[in-house]
Amino acid sequence: MKRKFEISRKLWALTLLVIMFHGIIIGQTVIKGTVTDADTGLPLPYVNIGFIERGLGIVSEEDGTFNFSFDSTLLTENDTLKISSLAYKEYRIPFTEVLRLPKFFEVKLEPEIISLNEVVLTADKRKRRNKTEKMVGYSNVGKSKIGSWEGKGALGGELVTKIYVSKKERQLNTFYFYILENKSDSLLVRINIYDGKTIVPERKLISKNIFYTIKTKKGKVGVDLRPYNIIVHDDFSIGIELIKSYGNEHGLIVAGDDRPGVSFRRYASQGNWKRHPKDALTYFLSTSLLEESEDEEDVVLLEENLVSNYSSEQLLQGMGRNIGMVSGFVFKEGEKVRGVKVQNLLSKEVTTTDESGRYTIKAKVGDQLEFSYPPMQSELRTVLETTFAINVALEEQVFELEEVTVTSSGKKKRTQEELFRDYDVDKDIIKTSFGIYSKESQGYDMQILDESEFSTGAKNGATNLVNLIRGQITGFATRDNELFGGTIDIYLRQSGSTNRKPAVYEVDGHIVPNFPNFIDVSQVKRIAVLSGMAAVAKYGSIGNAGVIIINTKSGNFLPTNGNAKIKKPEMVKAISEEEARRNWPDFLKEIYASKNIEEAQTIYNTYEPKYGTNANFNIDALNYFLEFWKEESFTDQLLNKSMVMFKSDGTYLKSLAFLLDKYIGSELAVEIYKKLFVLKSNSPQSYRDLAHAYSSNGMEARGKNLYAKYYNLNKEGYFSKPPEALQQVVNTEVKTLLDIKESEVDIPLSNLMNVDEDRIRILLEWNDDTAELDFQFIDNNNLLSLWANANDGKLGESLVSKGYTSKDFFIYGDNGTWKINCLYKGNRSGLATYLKITVSTDYGTESQKDAIHIFRMDIKNVNRELLEIPLGSINKSEKLGY
Repeated sequence: MKRKFEISRKLWALTLLVIMFHGIIIGQTVIKGTVTDADTGLPLPYVNIGFIERGLGIVSEEDGTFNFSFDSTLLTENDTLKISSLAYKEYRIPFTEVLRLPKFFEVKLEPEIISLNEVVLTADKRKRRNKTEKMVGYSNVGKSKIGSWEGKGALGGELVTKIYVSKKERQLNTFYFYILENKSDSLLVRINIYDGKTIVPERKLISKNIFYTIKTKKGKVGVDLRPYNIIVHDDFSIGIELIKSYGNEHGLIVAGDDRPGVSFRRYASQGNWKRHPKDALTYFLSTSLLEESEDEEDVVLLEENLVSNYSSEQLLQGMGRNIGMVSGFVFKEGEKVRGVKVQNLLSKEVTTTDESGRYTIKAKVGDQLEFSYPPMQSELRTVLETTFAINVALEEQVFELEEVTVTSSGKKKRTQEELFRDYDVDKDIIKTSFGIYSKESQGYDMQILDESEFSTGAKNGATNLVNLIRGQITGFATRDNELFGGTIDIYLRQSGSTNRKPAVYEVDGHIVPNFPNFIDVSQVKRIAVLSGMAAVAKYGSIGNAGVIIINTKSGNFLPTNGNAKIKKPEMVKAISEEEARRNWPDFLKEIYASKNIEEAQTIYNTYEPKYGTNANFNIDALNYFLEFWKEESFTDQLLNKSMVMFKSDGTYLKSLAFLLDKYIGSELAVEIYKKLFVLKSNSPQSYRDLAHAYSSNGMEARGKNLYAKYYNLNKEGYFSKPPEALQQVVNTEVKTLLDIKESEVDIPLSNLMNVDEDRIRILLEWNDDTAELDFQFIDNNNLLSLWANANDGKLGESLVSKGYTSKDFFIYGDNGTWKINCLYKGNRSGLATYLKITVSTDYGTESQKDAIHIFRMDIKNVNRELLEIPLGSINKSEKLGY
């Protein structure tokens, strides 16, 4: 009996254990999935996922996936799963529906619509008000008040402290906190900033995630907030949220301040907040007041008040009070200056700038640096806590004496009429399209050669400009050019460059892009050479490689404005479209000569085994079949095949998007731009392309939202500063999308002609960002303007190999015909580049009409005729070239 009783007891214990284990399994629920952007399809990293105020939550992984395990017995039908991320609408699922979710599901978060009405369309930086540096928050390291996380279950947990400030507009510069212990190898945290007027943290004041990786085991941590341009006007709360923990052990302890304050804690994603009314964490920030005021000021938290068990050296180093190195560059009219004296007025240490205009000097916070370079005006700069580098631009010292402006040279500046009068007798005067200049009055180097200074040999035997000035100009180099009749390129400076550009010429007030072999050298009176960036700034991108100004004896003109024109279009030789097609590969010639789809299919099938994996072959074939047989099933099969085969080739996908824009449009084109966006999600060009695709295909709301994201990310410093070319394209499209008046736009939308009622937009786009293209625009008055994607804008920015592939121009007027030519210089791959030109008449009005033309650019270093555009009318069905 006893044995039977023991067996029964063991069975009962085993049964009880099984029941308990079974209960645990029943209560344990796992949901898996991924979180993506509903507009772009991109995965969203580090999204908060959890049950509201239940302390059960996690964050998504970097790739947007999540694996959330929780005890369902702790929840009721009244609970809700909340999925939220900054700048997106939150997504809620009732607990009863959570239990019915599939094993793996996708959550698409809709972006919060951001108002575009407040967007300022400008390419220039806004002027800021005076700044006064202030420290705010709690800087004492206490002995007992601390905040902590333990274990991986704390993902999404936050430690927040409220910061009290005076009601003044201020920018947040650097956020500091103290770590007492960090068990992890490293921790990824998110910095959150909330409105300080709510009972618990609710409304975030930022629209961009701020991530920081903590590797410090013990000590002070500083997070630079300046790139995010965070402005506050009142009390705010700031804290750190645990996103990911690396290593075998997990735990973080941050210091608390001995002085009373308010902090908030939650220990899991979407968990409830716990308010601690007498407990502040050691959080403090350096800020800048954006306007000076003599009334109420913040309490300045001096570094001497910090108390901790760290060494004084550690604290001083962290606070920036130790003597460090300040460096930077000194400029004069855009050029770096050698030999500028830089002196620390407190330590008396002195240094000078080197040949690159760079200096390095020892300094600590509060020191003043003086930059002096006679006869330029001296400059003073104060070293601030956030100072890493100080760059200075020197200006010429000017004195006012009895209403007469006297420069440092002590000579009165002559008027244009006086310069014109003195021109024949003063060999240091040159006439330009921007005015008449004297060498002595310019702030930059200008070499001027008078006819009396040309060498004897040059005068007797010179047949061209090169022979006339050879040996008399520094930095002068030439290269024979066999194209276009054996002309010569002249190069100024750029000796160390691997992508040298020839100088351009101004002849009697007219800019000539190529070597002026039409000039009779015996009639040359004076030559000026401008090679510095400051000297050629007025000429914009066309003069980036230097300008050679030529005054002839017959060119006795008085410039009246600064509008330089380029003429002599007869010098621009260009091959026709028919001549370009003679260079097509055999496959293209044959398929375009086919009489029906059956013959075209046969030709395609003949070449496909050999060239089927070649991107050019596929896009060439698609261009033909979409143009002539887009309704056929064979074309659909070819399209689907190419989308799969080249799904990761951004250059191919962009050319495919061009074809869909021209022949099909609709959502299919949008899907291709989405794929491009995913491939290059950090590129501002991708944002513009997808936003434009949305707007052009009936999805204006999504287009506006993505344009708004572009502006906000650009403002926050997420992108490197977009070039003038792309910014102009975006400004144009947003202005039209919102129907903003011309007078409300900060930058002009045209850089070719003056504003008029009738306008045509020319949008240039190319599929390969390594391609180099030089465009020529010839107007109805036979005046020529140039633009090259390797030399854009006033600063001469290159778009090549930087991900930027679009540029727009406007033509104003209602008569005559414009011509567009292009000289193609090749790309890195050696394959053809596909150029898309969209001509929009009545742009921005209800009667706007678009004509898309696509060109296969494959012949290098030869000018090619592209389009002729009759102003005031355009036939959309007109086939002006493939």
